[in-house]
Amino acid sequence: MAYIFLLQRQENQKLLFNAGIIIRVLLFLNLPTLSDDLYRFIWDGTLLKNGIHPFAALPEYYLDKNIGGISEELFSALNSPNYFTIYPPLNQAIFWLGAVIGNGDWLVSANVIRLILYGADVGSFFLLKAILKRNDKSSFLAYWYWLNPLVILEVVGNLHFEGLVIFFLLLGIYAFQKGKNIASAMGFGFAVGAKLLPLIYLPFLFLKGLKNRTCWVSILAGVIAIGTLLPMLSQSFVAGMTESLDLYFRSFEFNASIYFIARQIGFLIYGYNNIAVIGPLLSVLSLLSILSISIVGYSKKWSLPKTFLFVLTAYLLFATTMHPWYILPLIAFGILSGYWYPIIWSFLIFLTYIGYDQNGFELPMYIVVIEYVVVLSTMIIECGNTPIVPASADGSRGHSTNSNEGKSPFEGG
Repeated sequence: MAYIFLLQRQENQKLLFNAGIIIRVLLFLNLPTLSDDLYRFIWDGTLLKNGIHPFAALPEYYLDKNIGGISEELFSALNSPNYFTIYPPLNQAIFWLGAVIGNGDWLVSANVIRLILYGADVGSFFLLKAILKRNDKSSFLAYWYWLNPLVILEVVGNLHFEGLVIFFLLLGIYAFQKGKNIASAMGFGFAVGAKLLPLIYLPFLFLKGLKNRTCWVSILAGVIAIGTLLPMLSQSFVAGMTESLDLYFRSFEFNASIYFIARQIGFLIYGYNNIAVIGPLLSVLSLLSILSISIVGYSKKWSLPKTFLFVLTAYLLFATTMHPWYILPLIAFGILSGYWYPIIWSFLIFLTYIGYDQNGFELPMYIVVIEYVVVLSTMIIECGNTPIVPASADGSRGHSTNSNEGKSPFEGG
């Protein structure tokens, strides 16, 4: 409620900006409390500091090697000690920096990473304002991202790199709308370099460039993304990343929607959890949905943020695992395209934290049902009430006939 109350004070934007700064700075005082990913960051960074490729072997291999900074205490804090790391080289460079400066002090290492993600968060805020202004929308809407509790908690608090991904994606969108194609390709390419997931946006980016011959932007983005992998590209990197991704789709499950329905059907047919089959099948359906939405977005001349919003929503609905920080890009895309179901989702997804404990994560099914019924109902209502108005050729200045365009659902009409 404090979040909504603050965002009614449009007359004092300096206060709102400073509030976001102060809340984030306070998080520098402690280690993350709702995520233990940090310890893998420190582990990987420590290996790199000692000249060891983080994909070369599983963590247990290094316990008796007398490597400085590698200890039983750090190993016991890892959430996936039996799996290869999943973090690409761009992230690994940041882990290395944290390990070098921290030199065994976990809080210092965490705060080095925090400082980078904090900078990305500030950059995302100003990019949001710039994109909104360019598209003739109220730049005040950027504060719905800046002060969003989930954004603050998961980026600067729990150190999830979605914050860096969002910054690069917004940079790519802003540059694309301004016709700065090389800068746009760099933004999208580095977004993929920070997390492979933004690959799902490249098909629409390619289609978007067909008419004005800028489809090479998506190709260049892919080349840049590959370039970020080169520093660690090796047989062990490919093997480790492939094994980790395969385990992710075939083994992990949490807070899913379509998957949980399919899993229940599988129980009725086979009598056991057939995730090894269902997971890959849903991945194929997810890919087909992404391509279909990209084609629809292209044919109806949707803007980049709107298409990215629905592409990512489709991906998340088909996913077997849905952690709270996965929806962070939706918040930015929703603000830019006038859809508010991501904000509603960012409230409801806090309920899923009750599913985390020291033994892993398992969520009561009634929480999942409440979450998805409300979110999907809101999305359907919004899509039904929002006229599909074509954007301009570059997607930069489309206008809606909806009188509430660019307004919060919590504000007056």
